[in-house]
Amino acid sequence: MKSRKTEQIFMELLIQLTAETSHFPVTAVSVLIVGFIAAVGIGSIAWYNSNRVVGWKGEGEKPEQNQNYDKREKSANYDRNITSAETAARIRREGENFKSIPESDASTDTTGGYTVSREGLVNNYAVEPEMYVNQPGDLREKEEAEKVARAGELKEVNSDDGDKGVGVV
Repeated sequence: MKSRKTEQIFMELLIQLTAETSHFPVTAVSVLIVGFIAAVGIGSIAWYNSNRVVGWKGEGEKPEQNQNYDKREKSANYDRNITSAETAARIRREGENFKSIPESDASTDTTGGYTVSREGLVNNYAVEPEMYVNQPGDLREKEEAEKVARAGELKEVNSDDGDKGVGVV
């Protein structure tokens, strides 16, 4: 009888322990997920409030010659405190002209395609002028006339004028 009672108590304890420990993995995973979300939230808030250099600020704009020179020099790299030897040499060589776009007269503006990378490399992408045959605008007028003619042609082809369906075959 005593062994039966002991066996019954042991089984009840085993069931209670099993029930308590079976929730452990779920609880542990939940705590880990909540902790990860909190860490990401705190990290993103700290990153947002920090002084960071992100993107291509001022790309395509014509910066003032002497204004923001320190900012241009500080943002001359992709890593926060590491400046490559090539970029440092370019900073020394170009001086105040570092990360600045050359300017030209309005009559011969060839600087429309200039961009400057974060490392101070200047790229001059081609900007095609308007093409014409005899006088400026004649090819544009021809293209617009072709678009109007094509629209009329498509309207005629897709109309239902007693045909057996859409389109002319």
